[in-house]
Amino acid sequence: MIELRSHFLIACFILSVFNLSAQKQIHIFRLESPPVIDGVFEPEKWNGAKPATDFVQMEPQTGNPSSEKTVVYFGSDETSLYAVFICDQSAGIVAQNQSRDALSKSEDLVALILDTYNDSRSGYIFLTNPLGTQFDVKVNDDGRNEDFNWDTEWKCAAAINENGWVAEFEIPFHSLKYKKGLDEWGINFGRVIRSSFETSYWSGVLTEDFRISQGGKATGIESPGSRMKLTAFPYLSVFKTSGEDWKLDGGGDVRWQISPNVSFNGTINPDFATVEADQQQINLTRYELSYPEKRLFFQEGNEMYNTRIKTFYSRRIQDIDFGSRLNGKIGRTQFNVLNVKTPDLSEEEPATWYTAARAKYDFLKSSTLGLTFVDKSWNDGYTRSLSVDYVMNLGKTWKLTGQLVGSAPGDFLSHSAWFVRFARENNIYHYHVRYTEIGENFQENVNQTGFVTDDDRREIDSDITYKWWMKDNTFEYIQLQSRNNIFWSRETGDLRSWYITDAINFYFKNKFNFEYSYNNEYKLFEKEYYNHRHRFEVGYNKEEWSHAILSYTTGDNFDRDFYLVSGGGRIKLLKKVSLSYTANYLEFSPDAENNSTFINVITADYNFTNDLWLRVFAQNNTKDENFYFYGMFGWRFKPPFGALYLIYSRDQYGEQTGRPGTDNFFLKLTYPISLIN
Repeated sequence: MIELRSHFLIACFILSVFNLSAQKQIHIFRLESPPVIDGVFEPEKWNGAKPATDFVQMEPQTGNPSSEKTVVYFGSDETSLYAVFICDQSAGIVAQNQSRDALSKSEDLVALILDTYNDSRSGYIFLTNPLGTQFDVKVNDDGRNEDFNWDTEWKCAAAINENGWVAEFEIPFHSLKYKKGLDEWGINFGRVIRSSFETSYWSGVLTEDFRISQGGKATGIESPGSRMKLTAFPYLSVFKTSGEDWKLDGGGDVRWQISPNVSFNGTINPDFATVEADQQQINLTRYELSYPEKRLFFQEGNEMYNTRIKTFYSRRIQDIDFGSRLNGKIGRTQFNVLNVKTPDLSEEEPATWYTAARAKYDFLKSSTLGLTFVDKSWNDGYTRSLSVDYVMNLGKTWKLTGQLVGSAPGDFLSHSAWFVRFARENNIYHYHVRYTEIGENFQENVNQTGFVTDDDRREIDSDITYKWWMKDNTFEYIQLQSRNNIFWSRETGDLRSWYITDAINFYFKNKFNFEYSYNNEYKLFEKEYYNHRHRFEVGYNKEEWSHAILSYTTGDNFDRDFYLVSGGGRIKLLKKVSLSYTANYLEFSPDAENNSTFINVITADYNFTNDLWLRVFAQNNTKDENFYFYGMFGWRFKPPFGALYLIYSRDQYGEQTGRPGTDNFFLKLTYPISLIN
């Protein structure tokens, strides 16, 4: 409590000396009739509207006016919000990606950022490129916590013209959570011009992408009242696995929008069979690897659990009989509560109840105090954890964060963990120092529901990165990074690990880049190990969607010499056909456990439209002679949730493994039905 109070006083002092400039404002225009969302600007619809202009660069020339003119019109009617971006562009337009939720700053983009609670912390971000590809993101912690798996219903379209390109958005109010009766929202408009490495925003200079507190204001918001909405998402699936009969399955979800700021979700027998296989990774550590959550049921609100000491990792939960989730924001408190039951599969996997609850309270300008409770209970046992965390944004670049976690069963000291971190960061530089303590029995409890790679630590770590944008004819930028970590056993006091990793990256004007990194580390497991590695990388066009990369890594890894050759790239073969490929060849010497391997991954996409596509994915691993093939035909007829999927996959292993190959056929139909609208 004393620590939190001192942090609070420091934050108030720092914020008091900042001279915060007036925020830009745009008054929302009331449309008499909705525009056609086709990428063609209709000036007669916007007659009398005052647009947003005068974008300012965040990079590369911070504070300078944008090199190209951008004009944005923002309006609404009774049901939806609308935005039109008119983008002048003299240089070539870069746009190749047609896969939903896969956009990045590797091509030309525009972004609409909405702070619907006007809380300077949370918001929604909608992006598109000149091909009209959709990407939606939900953010928290002033834009620093991003959930790229979040999806909602909205429309966009884009078209290229002789002056540049135009993008149009239509976002229904019912697709957002917001505070009813609030006539002012936070807002910002962003643009990426790939050919000049430029990112600019309407509100002025941002210190980092998506900083909600540094946006402008939209006045005159007339959002609908507290009308309830009830939607069902039933699914029907048919599937077959080698040696088994065809099976029919069904289930679904129900979403009850209780009010504009609170919703309830229920599920019965949710189907996870559309989840693609995780791409295999090279792991040179002895720690477990984390994979992203791809299952629809867990996605909404999942970003709230992204604390550094992760007590809820939804991939620990496998099959589900039924479940429910309540989430929203009331006043200054954002919350998410999830409860699911898994079936009785065996003595080792009995029927289990999982509960996760998370609340975050807003204080100061854009800071939060969080509380997380997670429980796993079965007939003769349980594990539980309780976590308190805080995020304090001390002005534009300074940040203080911390967390304390206790778990049960067991004594508190050996089953608890905490950390405190102080950082200064923006789009040019980042440096932090962090101190962490993790009890010697903490992982045993928390990894029943969370993700903790290790325990029994007293740890200090620090990162330093800096990016120099160059104004010469040779380099686009030079980036330097240093990452350092050391920890001791909390139980015995023995030094368990340290590492130093330094890297430098040169990105040239001709689009080639060269990167070198060096890692030196000490590890204490059953004995002492001294590892090191050198990594060299050459890339072409790495900052864009179409690119090629080749790297070579060599060194010593747990008393074994090794080298790793990695390569890959992505290319648009035809207007509708794209191909990506990665390869990793790893060889150890000596290799008594036969861990040397060659992993190939290839993906091909054919996009009939942005919502009608064919994907083929294949990977093989020579270590166990595993070959995996996945082919999917997808049609989002009511995007993003109404969809038809037809899938074939094959898993094949070498004879020495004794594992039979399997063929899988799968057909799934999901159709949203509005019960109360």
